Amino acid sequence: MTLTHVLVRRPSPKLANGLLTHRARTEVDADLALRQWEDYCAILADWAEVIEVEPAPNQADSVFVEDMAVVYKDTAIIANPRYPSREPETVAVRKALEDLGLTIKKLANWGYLEGGDIIKRDGKIWTGLSTRTDLDGVDWLKRGLADYEPQIVTVPVQHALHLKNVVTALPDGTFLSHPKYGPPESYFPGYRRAIEREGTQALILNETTLLMSQAAPETVKQLEADGFTVVTTAMTEFEKTEGGVTGLSLRIRK
Repeated sequence: MTLTHVLVRRPSPKLANGLLTHRARTEVDADLALRQWEDYCAILADWAEVIEVEPAPNQADSVFVEDMAVVYKDTAIIANPRYPSREPETVAVRKALEDLGLTIKKLANWGYLEGGDIIKRDGKIWTGLSTRTDLDGVDWLKRGLADYEPQIVTVPVQHALHLKNVVTALPDGTFLSHPKYGPPESYFPGYRRAIEREGTQALILNETTLLMSQAAPETVKQLEADGFTVVTTAMTEFEKTEGGVTGLSLRIRK
């Protein structure tokens, strides 16, 4: 499927105060984060129409726009974040998705789900059961996508914030992960081992081109040797806050 639109959201000056689950809090340079985000958006603009969602300067985690929805074909399921501090982030994301003509559905209030826990491929959805997504959220995802009848597989996530923090479905049918941080290999056919933890995240630009963090040079070399073209960009300030190249955008493909 071709990447057509990418939703992004300008980082909050309060990024350093965002929620953390598995990493210790360290100093974040807000100015550097903004420059890195601008570089990231410039790369994506070469591949799709980049749509900037209304900024939310008071929401520390708002730059991680992928968490706020799951887009599947012509339907967008609006997330229900576990932490109340993130709930306001959904409003502007929903508006942007409505403007793109997507059918909008919403989770029930008792189920939790964030888009960072969702991996889609060929009618199958791997859903991470993490600190942010639970079985009720998965049940409501099934209901919202019932017209499409996708096969949904739940996957335990114990050593990362979201499933997509440690697993990428690559265009050649394999899955890129790290045995120390990712779920067991048995959940994913065609398992590839990333060398660095940061190498588990890759944003698919097209069937042969990936966008990855500069913090994973050995994994990049490995993928290039296997025939991929890899574009890299600095993600240091977002990696400090448990983010990366996938969480910074919500992608629509046709």
